[in-house]
Amino acid sequence: MLIRDVTLTDPPVVVEAEAAGAYELLIELSVLTGEGPAATLDPAAAGWLARARDEASAGLRAALARVGDRSGEVWLHLLGLAMEAPGPRDAAALLARLEAADPLEVRRQLLGADVPAWRRLEPGWAEVIQAAAAGDRAAQGRLLAHPRYYGGTAGQALAVLLPLGPDETRRRLLEALARWHEESFAAREPGLVELLAADALATRELAATMAPARLVELVCGGFAYEPEPECPRVLLVPHLAARPWLLLCQHRDTRIICHPARRQDRDERAATAEGLLRLGRALGDEQRQRILAALAGGPRDLDELAVTVGLSRSTVHHHMGLLRAAGLVALAGNARRYRYGLRREAVAEATALLASLLTTPGEERP
Repeated sequence: MLIRDVTLTDPPVVVEAEAAGAYELLIELSVLTGEGPAATLDPAAAGWLARARDEASAGLRAALARVGDRSGEVWLHLLGLAMEAPGPRDAAALLARLEAADPLEVRRQLLGADVPAWRRLEPGWAEVIQAAAAGDRAAQGRLLAHPRYYGGTAGQALAVLLPLGPDETRRRLLEALARWHEESFAAREPGLVELLAADALATRELAATMAPARLVELVCGGFAYEPEPECPRVLLVPHLAARPWLLLCQHRDTRIICHPARRQDRDERAATAEGLLRLGRALGDEQRQRILAALAGGPRDLDELAVTVGLSRSTVHHHMGLLRAAGLVALAGNARRYRYGLRREAVAEATALLASLLTTPGEERP
């Protein structure tokens, strides 16, 4: 649904908000097979993940292993197929879309042939992706060796699928999706979609009251998105499975931003408790304290932070998720360069949270 058109100095952007079972299904699988520790998820998402892993059947575990136990990013690269499935874009529509898709096209999607950021990673990179999808071993080696391709996780995410042919790749993906849908997702899909649809509706209502840039920033936890000429469309997709993570993807001319759904069932006391928990988790680690100290000198990207604090890029990325969830750090930029910076208002917000805990009702707060 159309939100608003931006026609100022930045490239024109159309922003839409949509909730669908197909998106949540893929995000659940990305969490289930991802490398990120459960400690980076909020309590509800971490609880869901623990139950899902405990209750998975032997058949489901085997099907996921045939795609890759650490294939998390693979599932997010199928969001474009979900986006192009017929409405209402539920899980069944995604399965039908994947089954009808040309196997080589599925391989292209997995490798990012329609992801603008990957296509321009290096001169001729679009051709490298095409060759790798078709089975060229040298091209596949180049993909796996590049430190930025797939966010640096290609070696883990694509280890199982990349050597396979197109037909076997699609077969394994369909098997894992169908098993997860049958064993877990189908029964939960109506309730999940109801909650997510309410969030998307709230976003569309907010759109009438503010500029698109402010809308994206508010809905996406302070993300100051900078428009990309190659992506004149922005799709905001609420999710529950990976809260509090912001999942940033591209498909052809669309920037897909999967953002944590806002909780509709919390009272003020519950919201305060959750805020304090996130703040405590964020600050209760010496490495995250070093990252905050580094950011006091000004905004930096992941590579700059990794060098400054002496940690790997992936480790810093996980820390940033917790710091953003606590409201201490803001994200700005786009696929060309993402920058992290301190939120100066975080001090006042943290003080207010502590005051709400340490003062009695009716007592004047400092």
